[in-house]
Order: sequence, then structure tokens, then C-alpha cells
Amino acid sequence: MTWIKFALWLLGVYAGYYTVLIFWDYLRTNRGETGSDKHELTFVEDIHPIKSLVEEITGSGKESAVSFSGGVSLKQLFNLAREESVEYIKSVSF
Repeated sequence: MTWIKFALWLLGVYAGYYTVLIFWDYLRTNRGETGSDKHELTFVEDIHPIKSLVEEITGSGKESAVSFSGGVSLKQLFNLAREESVEYIKSVSF
């Protein structure tokens, strides 16, 4: 038996195996169908939204010395490192 024959036999066995599995799954899903999906999951939560008091407690956030914008560019990061606004542990070449 050559390697090509072996590979073809192996490919045929795998193709037959998966064909049988697909056919079996197809037969199982069509059996006993009543028109409604019995396997449907539903979740009901009794959670009611409430107003958050975080803004009232902290204010507008302008009193804090810490400000953020969501991200900075690499040039702005180096400027912040020069001003010692950010903490870094390795030397950075400017």
C-alpha cells in the first residue's frame, strides 16, 4: 500500500464518518417537531433602574487635580514624563 492509497482510504473513512454524523443529526432534528421550539431559553429579571447619586456626591469632577482624556499620543506621553506627571521605571530617551 502506498502513501497515496493510504491517504485516500483515510480521507474516504473520514468523509463517510462525517457524512453519517450529519445525516444522523438531520434525522434527529426533524423528528417530533411540534411547531414550537421546546428548547428556547428565556430570562426574566426583576431589576428596576434607579437614578445614580454618584454625580451628586462627587460633583462635576473639576475639583480633582487628576484629569484624563481617555488616551494620549506618544509625544504627549513623553511630555508628561518630562513634567513628571506620569511615573515610569525605566529610562526614556527624549
